[in-house]
Amino acid sequence: MPDDSATISVKRMETFRGKHMRFAVRSALVAGLLMTVALPSAFAEDKAEDAVKYRVALMDVVGGHTQSFFALLQGKVSHPEDLAWHADSLAEASKRVKGAFTQNTAGSGVKTESKDAIWAAGSEFTKLAGDFETAAAALSAAVKSKDQAAIGAAAKGIGASCKGCHDKFKED
Repeated sequence: MPDDSATISVKRMETFRGKHMRFAVRSALVAGLLMTVALPSAFAEDKAEDAVKYRVALMDVVGGHTQSFFALLQGKVSHPEDLAWHADSLAEASKRVKGAFTQNTAGSGVKTESKDAIWAAGSEFTKLAGDFETAAAALSAAVKSKDQAAIGAAAKGIGASCKGCHDKFKED
């Protein structure tokens, strides 16, 4: 004859699991409903000041990795093990530049180094940002190849892509 206490314990355990499963499902449904309500505000346009601060921070990251990369490449500092890290980080940051400049902040009164022409340029800016992304990816690949000539050419490509965009769209 089976032990009744063991049978009762198994049934209690199944009931306990069932209640928790129902609670988990309900919680997920409520969370989903709340996300649906919150999503429109999550994708609302940022405040101009916050958008500019983000762009400045992103471009500081790009500039920092670029300057560090060139300092290493030119032998001004001796951390050759960091060359690939800076190249890879620059390539990753370059993928975010286009998106950081989607919100037009002209006329917002927020101080920025971006010329207002950037907002009227549309596809020209997008192309230049894409050129930078391509150049950064090429730099990363060149560093991985350890081919000095390819690294030098890719480094010149980074410089040219930065200059091309800054000459047109950045205040001096």
